[in-house]
Amino acid sequence: MQKKIGSLNGLRIFEVAGRKMSFTRAAEELHLTQGAVSYQIRELELRLGLKLFHREIRKVTLTEAGEQLHKVTRRALRAIDNEIHALTTNQKPMTLTVAVSNYVATKWLSYRLNGFLEANPDTVLQLQHAVNTPDFELGMYDLAIRWGKSPWKNARSRELLPMDMFPVCAPSLLQGSKGLRQPKDLYHATLLRDQENVDLWPAWFRKAEIFAESIGIGRTIADPVVRTQAAVDGQGVMLADNLVADELSRGDLVIPFNIALEGYGYHILWAQDMELSLVATEFYDWILTQL
Repeated sequence: MQKKIGSLNGLRIFEVAGRKMSFTRAAEELHLTQGAVSYQIRELELRLGLKLFHREIRKVTLTEAGEQLHKVTRRALRAIDNEIHALTTNQKPMTLTVAVSNYVATKWLSYRLNGFLEANPDTVLQLQHAVNTPDFELGMYDLAIRWGKSPWKNARSRELLPMDMFPVCAPSLLQGSKGLRQPKDLYHATLLRDQENVDLWPAWFRKAEIFAESIGIGRTIADPVVRTQAAVDGQGVMLADNLVADELSRGDLVIPFNIALEGYGYHILWAQDMELSLVATEFYDWILTQL
């Protein structure tokens, strides 16, 4: 097997090229020429008898075999780097700061974290509440988990959880003469809204072919945890995603209309012009296993 793989340097070059999806950018990070990177990748492919990259004009993408090898290569190289880091720093704890809203932390992230912390006992994990895209240039955060659509200003990202947005409300709002039976019944309902710059009700109105000008009372509740509880309490109708699955399964909330906004979701973000630290890469790799 060792004869087939060749030098560890070839795998490291492959890891960077696969992460950057560019031989040119890999060469810049590794301080090599683009030709040297291309040669090393080609040599690795010949030794393995596998095509690792699809090569197109000004673009490379990993093949299926390349994807599989890249995952295991990245994990192995990070394990080596982490062990070296621990040995050379007297095993000082590594701090990782992740910006995430209380809503996502409570609904999805928190109960999964034990797996990461058990696998990385020397990591000090700090979750900082944030609802806006953080300014990574300030150096306050290593990663962020944000809801919305890419691209993100001054940040790179990967989609974690694609989720449609749909109306939900307490079952009581479906009852009586003014109960919600069709989208136009929202004319007489209280809408629970997010802050104006991220409120999606106008987009949902267009999808449902409702004139937004005719919509009546609305309450702005910026915190989605509070907004969800308000919906459960029967205070109005909110737009939600699948993170309210527990409330739906218990019957605390129902979906009055099967009209959804598509293309939204939760993404993991990091600084556009900086490489992830070792511990941030460990978290990034771990969170992808949770999908």
